[in-house]
This record gives sequence, C-alpha cells and structure tokens, in this order.
Amino acid sequence: MFRGLIPVLLLAALAACGGVTDPSQNQKQTFNGTVQVGGTSTQQFNVSKSGEISAVVTSFNPVLPTGTLFGVAWGQVISGTCSLINLNQFVVTGATAVSSAVTPGTYCISIIDEGFFKVNEDYVLTVSHP
Repeated sequence: MFRGLIPVLLLAALAACGGVTDPSQNQKQTFNGTVQVGGTSTQQFNVSKSGEISAVVTSFNPVLPTGTLFGVAWGQVISGTCSLINLNQFVVTGATAVSSAVTPGTYCISIIDEGFFKVNEDYVLTVSHP
C-alpha cells in the first residue's frame, strides 16, 4: 500500500516546489536583431523554472543561401556579463540550434557570423523555455 503512495507523494512534492516544466508547456519568446558582417548579436532572457530550452533562428533578411552556416552560442548571465558556455558552429536557418536542460536564471544567446555573411543580416530567433 505504501509503495504506491511514494511516487504520488514525490510528484506532489515536486509540483509544489515548481518542479520540472514539461516542454509542451514552455513559453516561446521571439527576438529580432541584426548580425553585422563578421559580428555577433546577443539577446538575454529569464527562465523561471527548470526544464528544457530550445532555440531556432527562423529567418534572415536578406535571405541566406540554403546551407549557409552560422554559429549560435548560449550561456548564463553572471554578474551582468554574458558567459557563453555552449557553441554550435554548424547551424542553418530553421534548424534547432540549442537543445538542453535549463534551470532558473538569466541566460544569453548569441548569433554569430563565422565569415559567410556577405551583408548585415536581420534575424528572427525563437527561444522556447520554461
């Protein structure tokens, strides 16, 4: 009888403490910015619960040729400074650039031209997080 109650009580305790958020319940934030040729553009966002994060650069304007690579790095803001800890150098438009576990805090994400942009690029970035 008590064995069946333990998982129920554990789940109730996690829910009461905020627990881990189901990714289907994530909020989506959209950011717009411009990456200068050879440059980087950084955005900040706050995460209030533990769960999963994902990020996709959905578009560039002017449109990049199919298969053009760029970088996406993300990390946590510590003492007001963006400390990038993860870098994906092989991102293409529309593909998931970031996918990871996340805990509450302030985070940052950067879009990076790795030498393939011919002009400054305006982008739309969608970040899904708890």
